[in-house]
Amino acid sequence: MARPATEELRRRNRAALLEQLHRHGPQTRAELTEALGLNRSTIGGLAADLSESGHLQETTGRSTGSAGRPSTLVECVAKSVSVAAVELRFDRVRFALTGLGGEVLDRGELPLEASAGADAAAAATASLLDGAEVAEAVAAVPGLVSGGVVGHSSELGWDGTDLGAALAEATGRKWRVTDAATAGAVGEWSRGDAGEARNLMYLHGGRGLTAGIAVEGRARPGSSIQLGHIVVEPGGRECRCGMRGCLEAEMGAFGFTEAIETTTVAADLGDTKAREALRRSGQYLGRALGAVVTAVGPDEILFGGWLRELYLSSAAAVRSALAETTLPQLRSGLRLRTPALGAEGPLIGAAETGFEAIIDEMR
Repeated sequence: MARPATEELRRRNRAALLEQLHRHGPQTRAELTEALGLNRSTIGGLAADLSESGHLQETTGRSTGSAGRPSTLVECVAKSVSVAAVELRFDRVRFALTGLGGEVLDRGELPLEASAGADAAAAATASLLDGAEVAEAVAAVPGLVSGGVVGHSSELGWDGTDLGAALAEATGRKWRVTDAATAGAVGEWSRGDAGEARNLMYLHGGRGLTAGIAVEGRARPGSSIQLGHIVVEPGGRECRCGMRGCLEAEMGAFGFTEAIETTTVAADLGDTKAREALRRSGQYLGRALGAVVTAVGPDEILFGGWLRELYLSSAAAVRSALAETTLPQLRSGLRLRTPALGAEGPLIGAAETGFEAIIDEMR
């Protein structure tokens, strides 16, 4: 009989093997041996266990380039475990059913009425899910999230809304709820090109401005940051939240959701008003980032949603304002850029949040 400590170690190694293949795709046993630091016989035993449970399979893989047979690859069985992920936006619900290994098995989208409540969003989600059996279900929402409750969302017009309860009622299962910016950070670290970042910040631009953080790919506790409600102009314009001088109010963030493309094109054609609007918005954004960088100390910042276009058009203003409001030590190694996954980041990150929970339960 295996001792408890031995069985615990084997369980952790199984989870590590599954995580490696889920994140990095099919690999040979030799590659797995090197990646996980385990001997080949241990890898063989773990792979056999996970093949028996239906999680993995071995296939004829890549050619060695010699006359010998192609090497055998170990890979995930996508349909063995699936996660339901949804992303809520002000006008729609986006859905993806994702299998082990990151393969998208199904996707869909339904419109939402303006100012729709949690019950309407949950009903649309239930329709998209259509009774599918999933191991985890995760919803990404633009706003301040704690547990299943959306404390504040400028984009959705929600305050203190228990989305988790509404989703559970509509679908008959428990949901994890995360903010879209944090989901974006997790997605870019897991499936984009930000896997080297230790402390990754993702900015989400919709009908509101939020930020989220992933530390080595995991959502940082309490990482929902209301970027749009950092005061950048004391006593400035009145914000919808009731304060004055918030980033969202000073930038006119709500209008930029629809107008960013028109504004950037006009600026490229020489429109001085458009250029000034972009420069001023970039400056305000840089000021707000200065406060967040000072508090959090990220090593990489990604500009998602319509903030991507704003950053590409006003990078100099953003960087200049950021330099004026942060210590040199905090920005010396800081990288600012746009996301590799584009608009898909938050939805992919929601799915990866679910797989993280599944693999953690295996340890």
